[in-house]
Amino acid sequence: MFINRKEELQVLEKEYKKNTSSFSVIYGRRRVGKTALISKYIENKPHLYLYATESSLKNQLQTFTNEIIKIFKLPYKINFNSFEEAFIFIANQNQKIILVIDEYQNLAKLDKSFSSMLQKVWDMYLSKSQIHLILCGSVISMMYSEVLNYTAPLYGRRTSNIHLKSIKFKYLPEFLQNVDKLDLMNVYASFGTIPKYLLMYDVNKSFIQNLKDNILDKNSFLYSEGYFLLKQEVNDTSNYFSILESISKGNTKIGAIASSMGVHSSYLPKYLNKLIELDIIQKEIPITETNPLKSKLGRYKIKDKFLNFWFYYVYKNYNYLELGEVDVVLDEIKKNFNDKFVSFAFEDFVYEEILYNPQKYLNFIPKKVGRWWNNKEEIDLIAFDDENIAFIECKWRNVVDKESIKNKLIQKSSLIKHNKNSFYLVITKDDYLKLF
Repeated sequence: MFINRKEELQVLEKEYKKNTSSFSVIYGRRRVGKTALISKYIENKPHLYLYATESSLKNQLQTFTNEIIKIFKLPYKINFNSFEEAFIFIANQNQKIILVIDEYQNLAKLDKSFSSMLQKVWDMYLSKSQIHLILCGSVISMMYSEVLNYTAPLYGRRTSNIHLKSIKFKYLPEFLQNVDKLDLMNVYASFGTIPKYLLMYDVNKSFIQNLKDNILDKNSFLYSEGYFLLKQEVNDTSNYFSILESISKGNTKIGAIASSMGVHSSYLPKYLNKLIELDIIQKEIPITETNPLKSKLGRYKIKDKFLNFWFYYVYKNYNYLELGEVDVVLDEIKKNFNDKFVSFAFEDFVYEEILYNPQKYLNFIPKKVGRWWNNKEEIDLIAFDDENIAFIECKWRNVVDKESIKNKLIQKSSLIKHNKNSFYLVITKDDYLKLF
């Protein structure tokens, strides 16, 4: 199943059409669909594909050599003493070909000088060929240190880079056909939108049964996924795990996170900044702030909904789940999942809708969309351009008094000074069922 990723495919196709060499970097977290994207792009095109593992360089070079013999239809056996020799051989064939190294970080781990060697080969040989080189990796920290950072050996060589992220909500129905709209929102708030996770969802089973089978069962694939995701990126996992667990429990301000961990706030920035760099959390600032960098109202949020769910219900409850006491955790999910997770996921859904389909809700195209709060009040979303501003509340409830909520929204909006045309929207669960 290959869904969406049209923009990314267009980037790669544009690179392929060049008469010169090109160099693309594709990176993103595990299971996000990087290999699927590459597979779709290279089908029906001449290509050499190496999936790098932690096996010895010698073994991997032999596998790669066999692919070279096959793709170039060599009538003789050939041996290379190094990957450098193999790359130079490919460049000298003077053919249009895609050269893919998937999970590139594994080669860089095995040979600390691999990126420097590849830099030299690119500068002297590959860049003068018609090769489209693709380096793909899932350990983001290593992809930065080897390729993307200013100090990286391969910095400045790439002609395009793709940071592949989780899919948008609107593509969920394509992954989960015949799943009703209410369960789609439940899935969004728990499994998130990583393609691999969605493909594990059994549409013939209930949402609760899918949680039991795929996330809460200690033998399931996703049970330890949060642990593995972090372990491959950082060494000192304890502090990172404590921070993420704290955020999942609703401690979004740095002071609250520090207090929950029993440390001073000054201890946390280096860990928070690392998590931001790894695209695991984000720091939100009220959308109306004129100088976001100096704002003291920052809040931290786990970007991926699966990780948010995992830290709150799985990591926190390992003591129950390891003993097979799944029902204890399910009781907690039934008690507070709707309020703690689905209602906030619904806000994110509305944010995505306003951002990408504003015409469904507004009579103007906003330049900015985001949340707003001060020390006492908050508004779910504000969208504005130079002349108009919309104040939006999102309510995931079965019964909603829209008029009452709208009146409170008008009162809160008076705290924001502006001279724009004002609009007020209350978007509910019922609106979602009708509009989406």
